[in-house]
Amino acid sequence: MNTTKKTWLWVAVTFTLLAGVLYWLSSGRPEPYPPYLSESPSQTGTKAFYTLLEEQGEEPARWNSEPGRLPEASGRQTLLMIEPYSTVSGDEMRQYEKWMEEGNTIWLMKNNPVGYFDTQVDYGVLPAGETRVEDEKGRTYTVEVQQEHRLQTKESDNVLLSDRQGVLAYERSYGEGGLIVGMNPNWFTNGWVSDREHYEVITSILESEAGSSRIWFDEYIHGQDGLFADLDVYPKWLLVFTLQLALFMLFFLWMQGKRFGPSFMPREAVVRFGDERLQALAAWYRKGEFYRVSLAVQESYLRKLLQERFGISSHASWQEIRHTLSYRLNEQDYQDWEKWTKTVEPLENVTDVDKKAFLDWSHTFDQMRKEVQGS
Repeated sequence: MNTTKKTWLWVAVTFTLLAGVLYWLSSGRPEPYPPYLSESPSQTGTKAFYTLLEEQGEEPARWNSEPGRLPEASGRQTLLMIEPYSTVSGDEMRQYEKWMEEGNTIWLMKNNPVGYFDTQVDYGVLPAGETRVEDEKGRTYTVEVQQEHRLQTKESDNVLLSDRQGVLAYERSYGEGGLIVGMNPNWFTNGWVSDREHYEVITSILESEAGSSRIWFDEYIHGQDGLFADLDVYPKWLLVFTLQLALFMLFFLWMQGKRFGPSFMPREAVVRFGDERLQALAAWYRKGEFYRVSLAVQESYLRKLLQERFGISSHASWQEIRHTLSYRLNEQDYQDWEKWTKTVEPLENVTDVDKKAFLDWSHTFDQMRKEVQGS
């Protein structure tokens, strides 16, 4: 009893220390956020722009699922893809294109958008830094660019933003919808959106999408989908408590002697008792001298095996069995079966069997059984 109390005392102390260490590690430090997340308040996040859209009544929303499940709506919708972390797969790219063809818009902002929606760029443009840009309506803005390349456009594309070096953003039709491709995703971040005239440039492009029913921030491209992303909605103290509770339950079950795994039948329950039943049944047949009945059981079992392997009827005569086996077996094997079947064939006309004949016929049946079973 004293040993058990000491064990539980040490368990309680261990869990208390673990809770204290986890709380100390998580407190007093700013929470790290990956860049370009719409819920990130850090300098590299886009929460300020998201909040500003909310205050203006735009009703923005976050999209955390795969593109094949993008929502359908009666009005035009806009999906903001701000600096995807990795290249989108071919299947996902086709799903995005299908969504645009249905009448929606995707706005891709990426430092180098090559590999997305057949986008190409011209390299070797100098210099990067502050520049003066012009929108499609002739209005000019002062912005900061970080690229030394510009976008290539097609004749059907509508140039939305450009400077002396080339195109910085354009719009391309996709079915009933459209695609906007731009560079400088940092314009959306908390640290840049209010600098120079970045916000004015963004809103000038949004003017062309004024009829959108909703603006979605694509967080799926930032790797926020999955179990751990769903856990972010819970406070850390609750996650720590749940983890400790799970560990405590496992330890409690282990202390109670619980073991997890498949259940096995003891070998002696299958082999020993099974052999004893067979031996008792055999002894009963011997003592009662039920030799003919025993041979009938052996013959019936053999005929069942022949039916399963060769498709021979269990009511066929031994002559019919030999005829069928002559087509199924090679010459050497057939000779053995011809000898065995002719040995047991007279049994059909015998009603009384002595012990010696019983042993001889049993031996023959056993050889035939082993041959059919391949043992």
